[in-house]
Amino acid sequence: MRNTRIGTVILALIAVFAMSAVAASAASAAELEQSPSSGKFKVESKGGSFETTKGEVIKCSSVKGEGELTGAKTSKSKVSFEGCKAKEIIEVSCSTKGAKSGVIETEITSELVWLNKSKKEAGEDLVLTKELEITCSIVKIKVKGSTICPVSPVNTKTTKIELTCKQSKGKQEFTEYENEKGEKKKDITESSKSGGAFVESGLESTETLTLEKEGELIVT
Repeated sequence: MRNTRIGTVILALIAVFAMSAVAASAASAAELEQSPSSGKFKVESKGGSFETTKGEVIKCSSVKGEGELTGAKTSKSKVSFEGCKAKEIIEVSCSTKGAKSGVIETEITSELVWLNKSKKEAGEDLVLTKELEITCSIVKIKVKGSTICPVSPVNTKTTKIELTCKQSKGKQEFTEYENEKGEKKKDITESSKSGGAFVESGLESTETLTLEKEGELIVT
């Protein structure tokens, strides 16, 4: 009987320790989401530029658009880059098919991601829904892929969310993110000029998202 009681106590202790470990793991697990998970927003920026690793540059004077939150981590938007020009032999306007001269129209889906999960640094992965074809005079540039940009502020109720996209010589500041398992996933934007090979490309722009109602990027 005594051995049975000792065995029962040991099993109970093991169960308590196991439950404590699960609770500690749950408490330490990082969470990332937006609240509310629905609603509309507007996009604005004072300008932006797009550069390839081969040195081609398109500069735009402003960015405007609108979008919608589609879930706890996702959204979609239509964004227009305006006053866009590139310098070939001379400076020429750049535009996408069906848009006004100097306007590049894009459709984007985005997802909240971890730039660094252990440090709880948040970002957005901005994915082109379809390949773009930009015409700059007689030059045609195809663009595909996605861009990863830091997002702020977090854990603050606000109507203004800022995406800060930085690049240097066609290399985006962030080219990979971490998924919920802590695995690193690579995501880059690529472009092809006049039928040439696709090369890495980067976006430089600080975009402000104005929510129709107050929200929060929750990082725990």
